[in-house]
Amino acid sequence: MKTAIIFLALFHSIFLIDQDSVTQKHNIHSQTLCIGEDMILGEGQSIKFKKVISDSRCPRGEAITCIWAGEVKILVEFYENGNLKGEKIITGSNTSINRNEVVAGTAISIADFFNVEGLKISSVAVYPYPEAGYKISPEEYSLNLEISEKVEAN
Repeated sequence: MKTAIIFLALFHSIFLIDQDSVTQKHNIHSQTLCIGEDMILGEGQSIKFKKVISDSRCPRGEAITCIWAGEVKILVEFYENGNLKGEKIITGSNTSINRNEVVAGTAISIADFFNVEGLKISSVAVYPYPEAGYKISPEEYSLNLEISEKVEAN
């Protein structure tokens, strides 16, 4: 029985060694935007931070107890050569880095907007974080976007 297991392990490892491994790299674009500003991705492609739709994140402050962490919803628009290609609402909570990171579950593919495979929003952070007793005006919001583009390395 031991001989059979060893034989199967060796046989299986031969096939794993023979496979071509394609190394994948990612180009990362990162920028902080105020409402109305664009992030240029190249070749006439851009993403615009249109607006904050809602912000129900639990504010920081003493004597604040929240049953629900809340969420923030933002609207971004996608442009190519000055033409609107579409828009997307991104919803997330504030449970990650310094309670500012919007965690939208998994990476958000935006490949369909630009016909570029492997293009995704990998990180979104909305600032400022709400404070107890202070209402954030729309002009105060900023958005940090990180866009990842998969490229094959030779």
